[in-house]
Amino acid sequence: MNNLQYRKWTQEIDRCSKIYEDFAEAAPFLKAIGERIYMYFEENPVTAQPLVDNDKATDQIRAGRSLELNPALKTEEFVELLKKLSESVAEANAGLQASVDSFKDALNRFLEDAPSEMGKEEAQQLRDSLIKESVLQQDMAVLLFSITLSSFYRQYLQSTAEVLRTDLWEGGNCPLCGERPHFGMLRPADGAKELECWLCGSKWVHTRIKCPFCSNQEQEDLGYFTVENKETCRINFCKQCCQYYKIIDARKFSSDGGDVVLTIHNLATLSYDLLARQEGFTPGSGLEWINTQEIAD
Repeated sequence: MNNLQYRKWTQEIDRCSKIYEDFAEAAPFLKAIGERIYMYFEENPVTAQPLVDNDKATDQIRAGRSLELNPALKTEEFVELLKKLSESVAEANAGLQASVDSFKDALNRFLEDAPSEMGKEEAQQLRDSLIKESVLQQDMAVLLFSITLSSFYRQYLQSTAEVLRTDLWEGGNCPLCGERPHFGMLRPADGAKELECWLCGSKWVHTRIKCPFCSNQEQEDLGYFTVENKETCRINFCKQCCQYYKIIDARKFSSDGGDVVLTIHNLATLSYDLLARQEGFTPGSGLEWINTQEIAD
């Protein structure tokens, strides 16, 4: 996260505080998260991966095949950022200090035998093991790990992301890293449905009446719901695969065509994820933001 990205992060938090009820309480915590990410990469700059061959990449995208770039993560760096972000949790809620200390202890034990590099899958396995061992609750574990993973991916893949021909992409998964989306938006300029990869930040236009997960285009099996008088966020669902993703209607708040930091909108609308889960839909992205007990309640 560079200085410009940090400013946009902070500005989006301020905007979301006005759009979504009850989000203002979480705003200081997320600003602290953004500041820690910014300071970490200022002190520990990451070199972006070399550009892939542009012609070959374009041919692959045109053929409907994601590049599926998944860089190796330096284990100690990944764990260090996780620890730093967890400190924001304790600062926001002193009652969670013991949980944060247990989390750091678990990460230190993991480092004792961990390889010097790890992939996305190994990071997610670590997350799931910490949830299973009750070191962290589901929602907090997904928050910390998804933001940490995304922060590194966006640094590593930035050079390729800037030149990738996403306008040629028609798939539902990310054309750059292959991940499945959790959110997107209706663009202010033309109302097009633009999906965004939660992991690497790539954006691409996707057919409005089509499920990005199973490619279903039967209109009677596709739909969305929102909350009355709170229609900025929509839950788009598919009855065939019973999965959902979130769409932010940016036409309602952005008329200048400026960047929208959808990561913040996603965090501001986790109550919509709860509604989707209670309606029987699962996140197509695989990011389970909601604790099991909350779904049951």
